[in-house]
Amino acid sequence: MNVSQLTTPQRISAISIVVVAVAAFLPWVSLFGISVIGVEGDGIMTLVLALAGGVVLALTTGIFTTPGHPGMRSQVTLLVLAVLVALIGLVDMNGAAAIGLYLTLFAGVAWVVGAAWQLNLSKAAATEPNGPAS
Repeated sequence: MNVSQLTTPQRISAISIVVVAVAAFLPWVSLFGISVIGVEGDGIMTLVLALAGGVVLALTTGIFTTPGHPGMRSQVTLLVLAVLVALIGLVDMNGAAAIGLYLTLFAGVAWVVGAAWQLNLSKAAATEPNGPAS
């Protein structure tokens, strides 16, 4: 596993994906000492989105295989998955929100930032006259 070849935006996305996955197993709502963990509700959706995002990121960046260059499709897919996670966290936010929901929301926003940043870097590299610099 070679994580050192990831760009900074990809690292932000990877860390955010891990946080979203972990947050699905933490309390999302807590009221009067009774709490509900994320996977008992919408956390299952964020967990599936995070797992899908982790697989896409790992396969397109070459973490486990030879180094690759992620294409636009995979980067747009990661951005869409990130936006969905952030929206789920935002929609579920309420007065009884607990740590898992806060982590989901903040990690979702961080994932959106990382995915959008990487997409922007790729667009800039694609428009260079000599192609992407190595």
